[in-house]
Amino acid sequence: MRSQFLTLLCVLTFLSCAWGLVDAVVSFAQTDAVSETPLIERTLTPEEKKNEPKQYFEDRSSGDAPMPGDPDQIRALSVAQFAYSLLTLLGAVLMFNLRRIGFWVYLAGVLVGIVAPVALAGFGALNTSFGVFFSLLFAGLYWLNIKDLHP
Repeated sequence: MRSQFLTLLCVLTFLSCAWGLVDAVVSFAQTDAVSETPLIERTLTPEEKKNEPKQYFEDRSSGDAPMPGDPDQIRALSVAQFAYSLLTLLGAVLMFNLRRIGFWVYLAGVLVGIVAPVALAGFGALNTSFGVFFSLLFAGLYWLNIKDLHP
């Protein structure tokens, strides 16, 4: 019998993976448009600036684009994101069906999500794949429920 917590984790993973798959397909299909998307700076009124909390860190971002501007790099990152999302989705579906192999498939997907962007675009790509770090948290939460899964 699947616990409510495991069900919740799987449903959240389904939603996240669906979003990731759609994002990867759009990024791959619309690479030129994605590479030209600028970061829109928000302008603050003097009253908003006065009430804005102090920042205790320095922004060292390398550019003004939310993703790298190189279309080839965007294509490579979208393929990596697609593979990550597909593997983690497959793992979650297997775990939803109480199959323990799903946990290992999920972990393989998380590993792909961490290693592939770094291999394809360098360590700077980690800032565009921040969601993968939440997958590490979910992997720990899935591990807590591994006793509910059948071999």
